[in-house]
Amino acid sequence: IEPDGLHYSITGDNGNIVVAGFVPWEQLAGAVRGIYRDDPRMFEHEPDITVEGSAEVPLSNDAVDVEPEIRERTVAYYEAEANHLPFDVEIRTIHTAPPEPEQESELPTQPHNFRITDDHLGEGGAKSRFRTNMDAIHLLKQLEANGLAATADEQETLSRYTGWGAIPEAFDDSKPEWRREFEELKAALTPEEYEAARGSTLNAHYTSPTVIRAIYDALGNMGFESGRILEPAMGVGNFFGLLPESMAHSELHGVELDSITGRIARQLYPEAEITVAGFETTNRPGFYDLAVGNVPFGNYQVFDPEYNRLGFSIHNYFAAKMLDQVRPGGIVAFVTSRYTMDARDESVRRYLAERGELLGAIRLPNNAFLANAGTEVVTDIIFLQRRELPLTELPEWVHVGETPEGFKINKYFLQHPEMVLGTPTAESTQYAAQDYTVAPIEGADLAEQLHEAIQHIHGEYTERDIEQAEVPDILPADPDVRNYSYALVDGNVYFREGGIMVRQDVSAGTAERIKSLMELRDCTRRLIELQTIDAGDGVIAAEQRRLNELYDAFTAKHGLISSRENKRAFEDDSSYYLLCSLEILDDDGRLERKSDMFTKRTIQPHRPVEHTETEVESLAVSMNEKARVELPYMAKLCGKSEDEVAAELQGVIFRVPGTDHYITADEYLSGNVREKLREAEAAAKNDTAFNINVEALRAAQPRDLTASEIDVRLG
Repeated sequence: IEPDGLHYSITGDNGNIVVAGFVPWEQLAGAVRGIYRDDPRMFEHEPDITVEGSAEVPLSNDAVDVEPEIRERTVAYYEAEANHLPFDVEIRTIHTAPPEPEQESELPTQPHNFRITDDHLGEGGAKSRFRTNMDAIHLLKQLEANGLAATADEQETLSRYTGWGAIPEAFDDSKPEWRREFEELKAALTPEEYEAARGSTLNAHYTSPTVIRAIYDALGNMGFESGRILEPAMGVGNFFGLLPESMAHSELHGVELDSITGRIARQLYPEAEITVAGFETTNRPGFYDLAVGNVPFGNYQVFDPEYNRLGFSIHNYFAAKMLDQVRPGGIVAFVTSRYTMDARDESVRRYLAERGELLGAIRLPNNAFLANAGTEVVTDIIFLQRRELPLTELPEWVHVGETPEGFKINKYFLQHPEMVLGTPTAESTQYAAQDYTVAPIEGADLAEQLHEAIQHIHGEYTERDIEQAEVPDILPADPDVRNYSYALVDGNVYFREGGIMVRQDVSAGTAERIKSLMELRDCTRRLIELQTIDAGDGVIAAEQRRLNELYDAFTAKHGLISSRENKRAFEDDSSYYLLCSLEILDDDGRLERKSDMFTKRTIQPHRPVEHTETEVESLAVSMNEKARVELPYMAKLCGKSEDEVAAELQGVIFRVPGTDHYITADEYLSGNVREKLREAEAAAKNDTAFNINVEALRAAQPRDLTASEIDVRLG
């Protein structure tokens, strides 16, 4: 023992030292704290001897029988005061007798989904949140290392994990008061986990049980009892943990991007299907009956080829995709930024209104998430029901109106002030401007306000027809079967459309054609996939041989794929015209030759660019691969710092005031450039770097109309 630490050594059977080292007391103290946190029972046994001084003191070898099958022996004990230690340190050997065979009744029970009963779950100060987060992470790592499922008590610990949205300080090593927490967090996570956790501070905000219960109450009023439930961006799954008993027979599906959070959710809800990946990696249109959740907020886009063309920010992307994932008649209920309803750009509301009927919306006061997420923000709960057919005439709620104070808000809330659970007022922004907010009503109870508001949410949920009639010819859609495609179930031909698959009443000859064309379809798709992922030449050649064999056998019996009979049998399948492309026909409709797919690579695999010579090239690659300006990625591509890239692209990209994000000049210098100019001028007063924004926006200002150009219409 030394004043500043402990020397140790481990000897082998031959007496030679095989491991030796030194541990400072500060590090040992942290380890002891960790041991105590993981298993306090290790500290319950009182030693029967006390030795002062050096470690090399012989001790009593009397065995201490804790339980009949366990024998402990204290081999060293160091009193804190006598040895200048931060803690009393006891070292024991433990012998465990072989366990008796367990009776069948004593086998561990199957883990079940966790149920949240604490209405104050997630509340607390920043340091308290950090500790509960770390307790959950340490426990998760321990469970995974031992291949164990969490017990009910361990699920309680895991359920207190609230993510990092409310405590970004834990990632800031420049703050002395957070230095210890920063080091503990950095040490506990792998580099990949750490980066993912740090990135989640932008939008990992905890939803309070009060809000979740109100959403379920509204859904229950509509008649929802059970079905397939989707929660994207699920966090640790609080919507699952608060599922009412009346809905307990539902099938739960969750998606979570952050690895640590998603793995905790899997421990909490082992009976649910949980995908740990981005929402953009999943797609089951028309599969779910209900989609619920608190969507991520942010002024950036998600790269999803199905939705990139829409240009929606992340919260609007989630809203649009959630609605697309439920079947006609299914319901979507989600918490989102007020800008989904209030933004001047109507594009997302047009998209939602065409596909879903607004059943109602509730605007929450700006403190609704303060206790749980540590943030003051105005949010809305929106309820939509998926339409059978797209709407052509847009409803009023697509548009915004103006309050007496001059703020632009959605017409729904202007027409239904009772759905705003607070007092609309103005607040000062960081740029000294005035912005709309909803202040809480003093003394009001949010749970009671929500209970009253949901009485104005009107909708009627109906179960799937197959669940009511139990018709054997109709099955729930298999998510692995593409929409508008044929599939085989127990040898019978089914066709998927939306959330169901219907057995086809066709002749034996037509069924044989369909089955053969399905084989050709699946082989063609496999061949495309193999080329896309750049499988080896041998693998691709083998699949091409199989495609040739299937095609030759089919045409020998049924003629060309494009023949009238085959078209009539298979044209409803979404892949029919892909199959037609396998045949190159002459002007008379006869087969001229097979397409190149039978013999050549026709698709080049996507290979991400790993290096660019210039910053401009890195910007082009970032927009192509990420659909946004992502400086860290661009800096890595061209081998320069983020500051150097931003400086070189000055005027081509612009930093958005109040954020660390950049957007392209095309995006920044369009839209409401008058409002953007006011924001930039306010920001430039505190940071001269925004002067370039001001100059560019002034040049982009539209010309004021003259009196003769103003069209004044009465009535």
